[in-house]
Amino acid sequence: MGAAITLAQRHLDAGAHLVMIESEGITENVASWRTDVIGAIVAGVGLDRVMFEAADPAVFEWYVKSYGPEVNLFVDHSQIVQLECLRSGIWGTKSTRGRVRTYKPDHQREEDAS
Repeated sequence: MGAAITLAQRHLDAGAHLVMIESEGITENVASWRTDVIGAIVAGVGLDRVMFEAADPAVFEWYVKSYGPEVNLFVDHSQIVQLECLRSGIWGTKSTRGRVRTYKPDHQREEDAS
């Protein structure tokens, strides 16, 4: 895992804006999701510098619940509306409905604009 983080950081240092993380072996085709790997990547690279593949709604729901609605996710084009509705708080399952914070206080919006 350390080698992957080092390699990702090298690409970012060389000018890449984001590093894409494939779901295979992390949340896809595994007995249980490797959330430890996801956490290590986020800690080592930074949440704003990584994009995770989320192959199905249960996976992207976990990412939004775990890392917030602004987490960078790559989903199938047929799932974009479902993901964006989840991010905005207008759709969700029992565990997310009404629990996704999508507003920003005025002072945070001003910081984002500058």
